[in-house]
Amino acid sequence: MNFAEFFSAATGIANGPFDYQRRLACGERPQGERDDDWLSHGTNCESKLINIPTGLGKTAAVVLAWLWNRVAVPSLNSQPSTTNHLSWPRRLVYCYR
Repeated sequence: MNFAEFFSAATGIANGPFDYQRRLACGERPQGERDDDWLSHGTNCESKLINIPTGLGKTAAVVLAWLWNRVAVPSLNSQPSTTNHLSWPRRLVYCYR
């Protein structure tokens, strides 16, 4: 399973995540790497500013990027090649106005 499949299963959106949602969960795509390989890995947790218009999935992007990196990536890889998931906090607190 990769992030696009994970996202579609979680949201019911068949055509998968937007590019910014993929980058938030999987990091920047390395030069020459295929989508399947890129979307199968996680990334380190970093502070990012998301400037996206209303209705384009910011909540789903944040929550699913956290779930992907903290829960899904470690469980999919019996011996993870990286410890990226350890940089993601154990708890997600989401506040909105």
